[in-house]
Amino acid sequence: MFDEEQLKGDGLNHSFCAMQAYLGAETDLFSLHAGISAERLAKACLVRRSPALLVELQSNAFNSLATLLGIAVVEPPGRRAKMRTVGLQVAFARLQALGVQIDVSKEGLENFIEARNWATHGGPGSFDLEETAADFVKIVDSLLDDLHFDRYSFWNVHLAQADRLKDGAEQRHRERVRKLLSEAAARFESLSETERDNLQTRAALLMFAEPNHVRFDCPSCGNPGVLSGEYGSLRPLTDESEDGIQWAMLEVEEFECYCCGLRLNGRSDIYAGNVPPTVTVPHNEAMAQVYRSDSEIENS
Repeated sequence: MFDEEQLKGDGLNHSFCAMQAYLGAETDLFSLHAGISAERLAKACLVRRSPALLVELQSNAFNSLATLLGIAVVEPPGRRAKMRTVGLQVAFARLQALGVQIDVSKEGLENFIEARNWATHGGPGSFDLEETAADFVKIVDSLLDDLHFDRYSFWNVHLAQADRLKDGAEQRHRERVRKLLSEAAARFESLSETERDNLQTRAALLMFAEPNHVRFDCPSCGNPGVLSGEYGSLRPLTDESEDGIQWAMLEVEEFECYCCGLRLNGRSDIYAGNVPPTVTVPHNEAMAQVYRSDSEIENS
């Protein structure tokens, strides 16, 4: 029904059409084929793990699940079996939940999906073709990496164009983050000594309850800032070091400074802003943070 190789082949064909449309400045055609290509590749990533991951969770999900798993379903007379699978947005969400890193910002991913939706359903979509094409290349490269698909073979005649788009997007992103750092530093420097003291006192109060592992000196003003992100296991729970300590990893997604107002959002911002992308912490300390931040656990 849904075959990984077929999905990858479809993704390749639509990618070719998308790049041809990009070169011809055909915005809607590009967005349509780029969206289909990304969706096919995302579904291939899911199918590689299990076809069941394609099921759209609705009231009639069982029939779709059984069909995807190759199990015959008996339908009432006169009714045809319907197959409902996830769309692009849900496919990306499931992949990210499974630990697949999509190398674009949250905003870039949302803009790409929106561009695809405008092209599919019509409407006055307003998006930059160059930026959207660059995000498309980065999304595809992330999926190809998960699929162990040779990107040189995939992009083929469009490889140089894909590289140019990707490198240009990364350069523009680095420049944007450098500007954020510079503006935050200038903002802090422009304050009077009293204003700085007040901000530092307030920041110290806000930081008081934060554990040491989430504190990091701001790359703009040098004051302590706060790291945040998702905790993941670095070692199996049964694997203890000699001193009995188990470890976890904080995958840093955001950084905020209470003094200069610098905010970095997303892994790409973190890398470009010279903030550590990961922090190793004792497992019990990490779990305390997880429990503290989960409202359902806190209120139970």
